[in-house]
Amino acid sequence: MKHWMLIIIPFLLLMSCNQKAEVHSEQAKNSNDTSIKKSYKVESNNYSKNNINIKYPKIINITNGDKINALIKEEATRIINSYSEEKDHLDINYLIMLKSNDLISIQYTGSAFTEGAAYPLNVFYTSNIDINKGSRVKLIDLIEVNEAFVEKFKEGDYKSYNEDLNLLDNGVITEVLSGSNSIDLISYFKQSDEVGQVNDSGTFSYITQDAIGVSISVPHALGDHLEMEISFSNLLDNIKKGNKALLGIMAEK
Repeated sequence: MKHWMLIIIPFLLLMSCNQKAEVHSEQAKNSNDTSIKKSYKVESNNYSKNNINIKYPKIINITNGDKINALIKEEATRIINSYSEEKDHLDINYLIMLKSNDLISIQYTGSAFTEGAAYPLNVFYTSNIDINKGSRVKLIDLIEVNEAFVEKFKEGDYKSYNEDLNLLDNGVITEVLSGSNSIDLISYFKQSDEVGQVNDSGTFSYITQDAIGVSISVPHALGDHLEMEISFSNLLDNIKKGNKALLGIMAEK
């Protein structure tokens, strides 16, 4: 994807580099509101040290809450390993994309500024957790990743996380996705949902009541990350068989 850096988009380059990543699109904001009410509740928690500030959710009123909350905190703060707690700045907030009996999907957005950098970066990562097992769920646990899925990703719905950034304008999103190599994307999707060098493409997935979202990294001039959502109705051929958690969400609709 390095060739994307050759894309010249003057109006995007004027975008303020120190602007923090905002909460996802209005549709994403409503995803939790439209979810079926569940027996457990979610409260906010916070990790703060020096210039590192990460907000993350805490689940209450659930049987295996200690195990799940320990995993949520580990997932939320794992990003610290890529930065210096003494020198760098991190400001991260979260959004619950899905709250169901089987899964909770958490999206983290914010900004990171490393010592000596010319500008802060927009940060995006996610955490999908199986409520019953108290374990992480990655994209490859839910979906058969192949060329058909790549095409569905490219044809998905673009979700801008910032009202001042819209890659649909002037056909930018089309140019970016058409220039993406299918072999590379399959590799990125298969390593999705890890924080650190193993996921050097910065690919993450999340789940809503209606779709699976996938985020990939793009050049800073394009916002640092890009999210596409693929509806469940377009994923029937790619959903892994026996996937009770995902099938349960679809059945609740």
